[in-house]
Amino acid sequence: MKALEFFPTRPMHFDIVQIGAGGNGGYIIQRLSKLLSSIRSIDSVKSTFNYTIVDLDKVEEKNLQRQPFLPKDIDKNKAKVLSERYSKSYQVPIFYREEYVESVEELYECFPSNNDSFLIEESRVNMRILIGAVDNHASRKIMHEYFLNDKSLIYIDCGVDGILLEGDDEEIKRSGYSGHCVCGIHYNSMILPPVAGVYTDILEDKDSLLPSQSCGQNVVSQPQRMQSNEMAALITMGYLNQILAERRLYHHYTNFNALTHSSRPTLLPISKDQYIVSLR
Repeated sequence: MKALEFFPTRPMHFDIVQIGAGGNGGYIIQRLSKLLSSIRSIDSVKSTFNYTIVDLDKVEEKNLQRQPFLPKDIDKNKAKVLSERYSKSYQVPIFYREEYVESVEELYECFPSNNDSFLIEESRVNMRILIGAVDNHASRKIMHEYFLNDKSLIYIDCGVDGILLEGDDEEIKRSGYSGHCVCGIHYNSMILPPVAGVYTDILEDKDSLLPSQSCGQNVVSQPQRMQSNEMAALITMGYLNQILAERRLYHHYTNFNALTHSSRPTLLPISKDQYIVSLR
């Protein structure tokens, strides 16, 4: 199987920013924290990292049913709760920002490596990783625009379908189990299309609202299934494990169904040789 290789012989710094700490995002934080702890204990020289979680949402009682929160977390910021919990559990530095990202400029500011004061060893390659764990296309459009302008970025987006609010009983019963995980890459002149390049209807969506625009309005969101959230996180972690631990990528995107426990990965669209020339 052909694979993209990420600077296999050079030390790297991964500047990781995750947008969203809810259903999909919460389980990703749980697993990624443990992976980063493992990488650091095995080889802290070859790979270093920053990990920042961004979300303004507070934990609500309804979140306890399908998100990794406890009753004592209610009314606390989701990003703060999970960053502190897993930073302490796995002894890794995890930062958080209590805000929504609603512009390209705000997203730019979330990455420490975009700051003029950021320092890195000359021999070390810096690669930013953006993890999108949001439930709206308006936020995805912002991340897509940022992706097009950042020439050292891996953008991984995961999403799940909501449970149907109307229809026949069988349709409702089988709904809410499908999802996707798409890995886009922009490095110099090389682009592996991100989620909005694979699912172009995202860019055409005029009805989706940003998180702050939804507040106080009569917006009915479809509920999600915990099983789908956990499978989305598991598949996302498959991509992150390849990139961070193995310095490789085998697939471009994966569609899955948590009801049937099935997944369908799509291979990289261009040859291995073209990738290796770009990323050595």
